[in-house]
Amino acid sequence: MLRTARLVLVPLTTAHEAEHVRASGDAADAARDTHAAEIHWREHAFGPWAIRDAVDDSFLGGAEAHFAGPGIDGIAPGEVETGWWVTEDRRMEGIATEAMTATLADLWRRTRVESVVAYISGENEPSRRLAAKLGYQVRGPGHGRSAEPMTVFVLRRP
Repeated sequence: MLRTARLVLVPLTTAHEAEHVRASGDAADAARDTHAAEIHWREHAFGPWAIRDAVDDSFLGGAEAHFAGPGIDGIAPGEVETGWWVTEDRRMEGIATEAMTATLADLWRRTRVESVVAYISGENEPSRRLAAKLGYQVRGPGHGRSAEPMTVFVLRRP
């Protein structure tokens, strides 16, 4: 578990699937994300986090750190992919920044990973701003698993 000023981050598991569906509105993504996260935590001792409100314990989104796996053009399967999302009604509150700052600090402590990557679509300006705020640099163009164009960002260990 990770604690910040306003958040509690816990390893994402299948127990979060229903909350993920309510927060994201996407049952297929919730099932895929929670099942993959649980396996990743078990096999690698790090992985995606569920973001929870420290006051009311509500599920707010996800802070990801996991091996990318195959299928992303511009990111090798063995690279650690990072990502973030916050439920729509809580965006623009700095939640993703706070969660990812804690996630990255924990990843640097927990692993010997020298860098992490993120891929962000062109129209997702808030995620691009967050990546820049966290210190990510543009690495170049890529494509997501559905062949959608993305920009690949990299962040090196401090």
